[in-house]
This record gives sequence, C-alpha cells and structure tokens, in this order.
Amino acid sequence: MWACGIYCQVELLNALTMLPPLFSTAAACYAVRGKGWWRSSSALALIAGWFLMIPFSTASHLHCAFQGHYSHILIRLDQTGISVACVLAAWAMSKSTRFTAITAMASFSMDLIMWLGPADLRVHVAWRCLTLAGIVLAYLSPMFWMRDSYDESITPIGLCFIAGFCMAIQAPLGPYSHPLFHLLLIPYSYYVSRSAMVFELLLESRAGADREWTIEEGSFDGDEIKILETGDCWNTGHTKADELLKDAELSDVGDARDIELGTASQSNFPVFLKSC
Repeated sequence: MWACGIYCQVELLNALTMLPPLFSTAAACYAVRGKGWWRSSSALALIAGWFLMIPFSTASHLHCAFQGHYSHILIRLDQTGISVACVLAAWAMSKSTRFTAITAMASFSMDLIMWLGPADLRVHVAWRCLTLAGIVLAYLSPMFWMRDSYDESITPIGLCFIAGFCMAIQAPLGPYSHPLFHLLLIPYSYYVSRSAMVFELLLESRAGADREWTIEEGSFDGDEIKILETGDCWNTGHTKADELLKDAELSDVGDARDIELGTASQSNFPVFLKSC
C-alpha cells in the first residue's frame, strides 16, 4: 500500500499551491480593467505565462511526490516554462519590443545552456534559479524607469520577492519553505499584474491624447469629418452646433447654425469639435 510521508505531503502541497497565483493574476486584471479585462494584451500575456508554468511545475512536484525523487527533465521543463513566462511578463510590464527582445535573449541563452550545455549545468539547479531571479528582476525593472510616478506596487512586490527568494534558495523552514514560496506568489502575481494593467491604461490614455485634434492646432487629415454628438456629453439631444463652435476660425466652414450635430456638412471642409 502506498504511504505518503512528510516529503510526499509537501510535494502534493507544492503542486496544489501553483493554482492560486493564476486566480490572483486574473483578480488584479479585473480590478483594474473591469469586465473587459480579458481583451487586454497585458492580461492575456500574464495569464498565458501561468498556463505555461503550472503544468510543468505541477508535473515536477507530483513526480517527486509519487516517485520519491525529482526528474531532471521535468525540472528543466519547469524552468523553461518560467523563462518563457518571464518574457511574456516583460512585454506586459514594458510594452517595449526592444526590452522584451533583450529579455527573450537572456531566457533563451539560459534554456540553451540548460538543455544543451555541459552535463553539470544540465543537472545542477542552483545556477538556473539565480539566473531566473535575475531575469525576474529585469522584467520588474520597468516599474522604475518606465513609469511617470512612483508605482505603488513596488513595495509589496519587493517584499514578496525578498521573502520568496529566501524561501526558494535558502529554505529556512526546511521542506515547508517551498510551499510557502508558492503562497507568496499569490500577492506577488496580484501586484505585478496590477502594475502592468495600470501601465497599459496609462499608455492608452496617452495614445488617446495624441489622437485628439483641436481647432487651435489646426490639424486634420484631408476631408475627414469628425462629428461629436453632444447628447453623449450633456444629454441635450439635438443641440445646435453653434453652442459648441465658437471659434472664429470656423468662419471658413460656413454658418454653424445650419449644421445639425450628427449630420455631415455639405461643405468639403472637415468640421472639428473639441472633446467634451
């Protein structure tokens, strides 16, 4: 009859505790973006990272629980999944193709050595854990140099990283250190996801500001007509355009009083309305 000792129980706990960080990631995305969070490219990248990591990590821990020892191949698959997830996180945290490419090259180099390098590097795990920790710090770095102001997620992420690093590398609590490390990934993944989603919203607001054309700037593209429905702003229904178009520069367009909002002008010139 199969008996599950303390180390077996810990490995089963390790496997089970890989799931909660996925849900905390989704919770953070929902908290920032609401019901449409799944349409976010950052959210999809972060969720995809967890879907890559969970199967390999779970398989590795379950193998150890039932076989009594780790599989070097499964450990390498686990760490390969983590390295790919780091690349996805780098994209979500920076939205920079160049930075993501640099992170990808670092991850690929580690994976190449891990699978095809010298025998001792393919077996020993410690150097890969330290390398992965460096890659994690790399994908977190945009929180310092790509934000307009202090990112409030830095403090909880930093505390989780330090505590998790000690649990994973030093194992101060023996076999219970690793499941505690997995539990620390719950708040860690939440705040990483929150930072990425808030940054994505910031970029979207910047893009919206860049596309906002005003009469003062006098910028337009050919004969494009940009019409603003005042009902969307003040709920005033069929308000005449002369309530909005006060600028004398519109004299070339014609009599603003003859232009109904929501109706294209008969003139060949574009009509520009300021954003409410």
